[in-house]
Amino acid sequence: MGFLYLFMIECTKKDRNEKLSLKDMLFVLLLALLWTFFCGIHGLSTQSMDWLAHQAKFYDLYKNDWPLYFKDVDRYACYYFGYYLVPSFISKWSGHLLPMVWVLWTCFGFFLGLSWIYVLINKNKSLLVVFLFIRGIGQLIILVFNKLGAGNINLPIYNPSIRSVFEQSIYAPNQVIPAVIVCGIVVHDLVCRKKEEESFFVITLAFIWGVFPAMVLVLLYAALVVNKYFFKRDIEQLNLKNILHWYLLPGLLFTPAFVYFLSSQSIVTKGFLWSFGAIQPVMIGYLTGIMVDLAMFYVVVFSLNKNYFPAWFIHLIFTGIFLLSQYRMGIYSDLFFRGSIPLCIILVVCILRGLDTNIRTGQWGQKRSFFIAFSLMSFLFLNGILVKSPLLRDNILANFYLGKRDTYRVYAYDSYPNTYQTLRFGYKDEEGAKQYLGSEDSLYKKYLSRNNK
Repeated sequence: MGFLYLFMIECTKKDRNEKLSLKDMLFVLLLALLWTFFCGIHGLSTQSMDWLAHQAKFYDLYKNDWPLYFKDVDRYACYYFGYYLVPSFISKWSGHLLPMVWVLWTCFGFFLGLSWIYVLINKNKSLLVVFLFIRGIGQLIILVFNKLGAGNINLPIYNPSIRSVFEQSIYAPNQVIPAVIVCGIVVHDLVCRKKEEESFFVITLAFIWGVFPAMVLVLLYAALVVNKYFFKRDIEQLNLKNILHWYLLPGLLFTPAFVYFLSSQSIVTKGFLWSFGAIQPVMIGYLTGIMVDLAMFYVVVFSLNKNYFPAWFIHLIFTGIFLLSQYRMGIYSDLFFRGSIPLCIILVVCILRGLDTNIRTGQWGQKRSFFIAFSLMSFLFLNGILVKSPLLRDNILANFYLGKRDTYRVYAYDSYPNTYQTLRFGYKDEEGAKQYLGSEDSLYKKYLSRNNK
């Protein structure tokens, strides 16, 4: 009832009046379909190793009772399963595993996210495509040096770098989808509606899809609220009714999920980057992988940003990326790579919105234009080299037209009986498998979880 009430309030906000024409919607849908096809879902194109875990979770939720319980270790599952719940529920209801429902569900998520971005960048179709592929170039420096024989630097697997939205979706669509949708709403509330305080409810909904992006968005939201109420002294709308709608009810409805996530077993691998292994490759990778990227993005953002975003807000985002990059949490530094997704999305929207406005107003011929154009084209071109160009040949359509079979990697849904065993034996990652376990003495275990023993 609480969720329905807040959803009705969201749907009846009269100042959200942007409309997409049928032509616009068809274009966004086509791009969402292409994005879905190439992200790796259901083996439509070659899959990253992360799809073994994604498919295992989808199959686990379809096959086994809810809430998931791993009898082999006598623990309940504790993970953000939001991405898989609807398609697995439909599969469970039908009595058959329905991967195409999962594909359509993913496409719908991409469509919603792209629709918000499309509105924010003034419905520029070309820039919407660009949105998916802008990334940093720092890692390419090491690759070029190694290829030319000028060095033999082996970067650690947790080396931070700025990835494109498309590249992130190849590994973590469950976290990219909520990040794009919620960032679209938050930025729209901030830039277009000037009512950033109304975004809290939407952010809380992202937690069951992706914890790290949601955590970062909460901190970003807190900064926006502090700026509005304490620095701007804009408290005219802060009455009891709005406090209930904007803060108290969303927070109350989020409490059970919050207790659930607090019940997770802690991550073992965590610490500052320089505390893992030899310092030299870590620092070389860090300086090229993140510092070069941040410097280039900083110049491009402030060359194009014409007061669409407050300067303090942009500086806060850069500071957030920098701080996240200092700390490793998880084998592959999940805190940085997933937590930085919403921050990078907002930066890219800032770049594209500014670029579109510069072109529309005829300011493209100013003195900074060459550097801006060169930087943007570099992001795109180098991303095409670094990221997944083999997808054009490693997919089901290419195999069909070329008459080939089994030419790229595809994982089975039922390789292992549950998610825990997939992580432990499929990835040979016992520590990673433990991240899916709930704590034995948690509040969730004692008071909220069904007794499965």
